[in-house]
Amino acid sequence: MRTVAFLHQKGGMGKTTLAIATAMALAEQGAHVLLLDADVQGTASEWASRWGERFRIVARSQIQPIVHDQIARFAPMFEWMVVDGPPTLSDMTTSILRGADRVFVPVRPSFPDIWALEGVAALRATLGGEGINPAMRVLWNQVVEWPTSAMRAAVESKGFSISPAVIQWEAVWSNVMEGQPLTTGAIDCLMQLVKEPWE
Repeated sequence: MRTVAFLHQKGGMGKTTLAIATAMALAEQGAHVLLLDADVQGTASEWASRWGERFRIVARSQIQPIVHDQIARFAPMFEWMVVDGPPTLSDMTTSILRGADRVFVPVRPSFPDIWALEGVAALRATLGGEGINPAMRVLWNQVVEWPTSAMRAAVESKGFSISPAVIQWEAVWSNVMEGQPLTTGAIDCLMQLVKEPWE
């Protein structure tokens, strides 16, 4: 089972929408997908209670910080686990970083949102000191105006690589929360995201 997570210490970055939409895209391609809601707000679980069955997505709420221990439990049943992380830095965040194959940190192209990466960078450095080096990339999300070179440099100065994918603001993303299917373009974008090559 492959595990992809979306997390950031700052709310409003679009983590939950991206996690749900990624689960939808994978399920649309025929994969058995578990959407793991590790955010106490429970938005992904609430979405799944309304529309998960329609899109062939199984969801579970995870309130204990044992995501890294749950992977072996769910691996026989699912091909993908998509994790919606909390908008905080916590034991849950650490657990997600310990277990996920890939972690995307959605960031809008604005300096306040980029500055908020400091805590995530510090946590990654702490884990690195323990020999745990999660594969992480910043993902430009909710893009209306393209990120500037100064923004890219600010992200890279914190030690993050940046995904080549860019999620532009489009109505399809907000429509996800209304139980609407993804467009073909959105599915293609998300499939490229989860399958992009990493060093």
